[in-house]
This record gives sequence, structure tokens and C-alpha cells, in this order.
Amino acid sequence: MRPHEDIYRRLAKHLDDLPAGFPATESGVELRILRRLFTEEEAEMAVLLSVLPEGPESVAVRAGLAPAETARRLEEMSRKGLIYRHADKGEGFRYSANQYVIGIWEYQVNRLEPELVRDMDEYMDTLLMAGSWKRTPQLRTIPIMQAIPVPREILAHEAAEEMVRAHDRFLIAPCICRRERTMMGESCGKLEDACLIMGGGVDYYEQNGIGRRIDREEALAILKRADKEGLVLQPSNAKRIANICMCCGCCCGVLRTIKKHPRPAEFVSSPFRASLDEATCEDCGICLTRCPMDALKRNAEGRVRLDPNRCIGCGLCVSTCSGKSLVLVRKPEAEQRDVPATFRQTYIDMARRRGKLKPAKLARAWIRTKIK
Repeated sequence: MRPHEDIYRRLAKHLDDLPAGFPATESGVELRILRRLFTEEEAEMAVLLSVLPEGPESVAVRAGLAPAETARRLEEMSRKGLIYRHADKGEGFRYSANQYVIGIWEYQVNRLEPELVRDMDEYMDTLLMAGSWKRTPQLRTIPIMQAIPVPREILAHEAAEEMVRAHDRFLIAPCICRRERTMMGESCGKLEDACLIMGGGVDYYEQNGIGRRIDREEALAILKRADKEGLVLQPSNAKRIANICMCCGCCCGVLRTIKKHPRPAEFVSSPFRASLDEATCEDCGICLTRCPMDALKRNAEGRVRLDPNRCIGCGLCVSTCSGKSLVLVRKPEAEQRDVPATFRQTYIDMARRRGKLKPAKLARAWIRTKIK
């Protein structure tokens, strides 16, 4: 074991005890990632924080440091995206632990290096497949705006435009997945500023120099551009969303990983799937290039066929189907995942299913969720 390696193992366990998890690997790549991101001093501070925000004074007691020095270190770590900073009604800041994904990793968009990207590429399969993503995804998939022809068939939390209009503060940030693939010489050339942040998260991103403020009209225009570029809309897995990621199957770490699975539909939270009318299909093949999961392929006779087990319900094939042979249909109720009211509730559900939340902590977290 390297000198001081123990602090990184403790930090790895600390992150794994958070709702989203941080599973161990045989190669130890997760420890290499932490060494790249955290100094030993920062790792020592990070393990003192929980998901519940608190001021520097209480953290200082556990750290054995002066409150002023604790505040300085916490602020520096929040600027690096290693922990989260909460505005406290003009009375300073409170700080909490960040999940690794979604959280620490996404905040490294301006700190990427090739070695870090290679480590993350190695870790991604374990992170998603051995973690809790399949049981409780942190993102869900919703249709692009042009894919649902009958408005009454879609609920407010399933409609991108309605979710955006429910907010009045917006920021557009670079997609870390597309930026890392560009760094590795594998750019797809699609829109890089494709992470739409809304609400309270806008301040954190802006203060950390990630992205730029935009208005509602530009946010809606970006959603339309996402359809043209064939990007999947993936908001946070809650009815009250904080972000919408616009993802491609070639760069997105989540989509690239589940695409390797024979049944990607099992890994997404989506109430829809595509349906193909084979009799009217013109076999033009446009849908083949639009589908991020290869759910549409040609058979031996050259006819387009749909594998519903690979469909994630994004609707990208529907909006460009020249023969109107592809439509989105709602899955049977038994196959639809429940969508939590808030993202905090999503994390509570994840922690409970992983056995990482004691009853007392669950009660405290639930109270805070009801207040928010």
C-alpha cells in the first residue's frame, strides 16, 4: 500500500456509502481517480461531510481546525467540484458531500486530462453495472418535443417544454462526455454546450465558472436543436427537475455503457417505447442513424425491424420517420417506473435499496425533502 493510501480507501468507502455508490474494482482504478482529483488534505475533509448541508463551524469541530481555516478549505473544495456548496439565505454557505456520479465527475468538465478520462473509461462499466443505476437511475429518458403527437397522452413531468417553462433561471454548461471524447480524438461534432441547468444549481455552476446564463427562450431553442442533432433528452429522475442532459449514444458515458447490454431498456426510466408499423415502413433507413441504442436494424431481407428490448423511448426515430410508421406508445403500467417527486427523494430511494440508509437517517432526510 502506498503511503497515505488509507485516506483514499476511506474516501472511496465514504463515497460508496452515499446513495449513488462508488463500487470497488479489482484494478483499483477508482483509487487512481480519487488521487487525481483530491489532495490528501481534501480527502481528509471530504470524509467528514454527509449529504446533509452544514456550516463550517460544525465541520471544524470534527476536523480539529479553526472555523476560518475550515471554511477556506471547504470553499476551495467546492470550487473544484469536490463537494457541494449551498447558499444560506445571505448568511454564508453550507457544505455537503457530493455523489461521484452525478456530481463530482460532471463538475470536472474544466479540469479534464487524458489520464483522468482513460481512468473513467475503465471505471464506467463497474460504476453503472455494479452500482444501483439499474434499480434507481439518476436520469430518466423523455421524448423529444416533436415525438408525441397527442398532448393529452403525456404528463407534465414527461414533457420537456413544460418542465423548462416551470423554471425561470437557466444556465447551459458543456457536456463532460462530449468534451472528454473530443480530448481523446473521438469527437462526434455534436453540440457541446448541452447540459441545461435550472433553478438553484445555476448559482453553483456560475460561481464555479462552468457554463453561462441563458434565458428561457434560448433554453427552448436548444431543446429543438437537440432533436436536429439526434440528442437524447435525459432530465434528472424526478418530477421537479434540476437539469436536462442532451446526450448522444457515441459520447454519453451512461448511454455508451448500457448500449453494450442486450436489453438497454432495463436500465432506463422511460414510460414510452417505439412501435413500428412494418407494413407501412418505407425502409428509408433514417431511423437507423438516429437510434442511439441500435434498436432499429435491417434484417437479412434488408427490411427495417425494431427490437423493443433495446428501445429507451427517446423518440428520435419518430420525428424523422418519413412514412409515419414509427410512433411512441406508452408502456403497460407494470413496466413503468415510478418517478419521485424530488431528486432528493430519488437519492433516498437509492440509499434505501442499497441498504445505506438507517431508519433514523431516512426519517431526517424525508423531513428535509418535504420541506424543500
